[in-house]
Amino acid sequence: MTLQPDGWVFALLDGKPAGLGGATNYGPFAYIGLMTVHPSLQRRGVATAMMDRLLAGIEACGCPLVLLTATPAGEALYEQRGFVDQDTMRQFVQNDCALRPRLSERVVPMRTDDLAEVAALDTPIFGANRSVVLAAYRAEYPSRAFVVRDAGGRISGYLFAQIETIGPWVAGDRDSAEALLAAALQLQFEPAPRVLIPGANSSGSALLQRYGFSPQRTLRHMRRGGDASPTRRELLYGQASFALG
Repeated sequence: MTLQPDGWVFALLDGKPAGLGGATNYGPFAYIGLMTVHPSLQRRGVATAMMDRLLAGIEACGCPLVLLTATPAGEALYEQRGFVDQDTMRQFVQNDCALRPRLSERVVPMRTDDLAEVAALDTPIFGANRSVVLAAYRAEYPSRAFVVRDAGGRISGYLFAQIETIGPWVAGDRDSAEALLAAALQLQFEPAPRVLIPGANSSGSALLQRYGFSPQRTLRHMRRGGDASPTRRELLYGQASFALG
């Protein structure tokens, strides 16, 4: 609501709270997420009504592409509304913390002054400018945000370690990603850290498995409109959430 106050819908059916869903519009594309319907009120058209309302709002803004991660419960609806497969999204959870990557001096806490450079790195990889999202995470997790710098002193990756989720996490190369993961795994998580990583990033999946993460589920990443997503998903090591990308 803070990031996109006009992007969320709340459904009522016979006066009862029935469903929730929303979209974050980044300009080149929008992410739909948190689509949920109360179990006792499912199969009564609530999800369809919410989706049609969200898609109409996105189209009214002139946004050409809509992305989402589909759970099995929502796949049929999304297909009916013209969504097609773009990639997969894999959820990893760490169940063995015995092996940890070596800490690197190249990784330092992210400062507020770093946000402009972080956004400049992130924008061509994510496919849109999400500096407002990054600033919000930096404000919420000031001691759990890191950057890694290359030999020339330029930022080559960044990571936010939320309480349960590692991400958003972006790196230009695997070494930078591994260095950032080392810093994150020094922190406490509740209960265990999870990572939402695109299927296209096979190198990142291998990195996670090397350090005790196991795949828990694989979901369909879908798009509506456009020929492809502009996101360089092979460099996206961890999404912020299913809703925000």
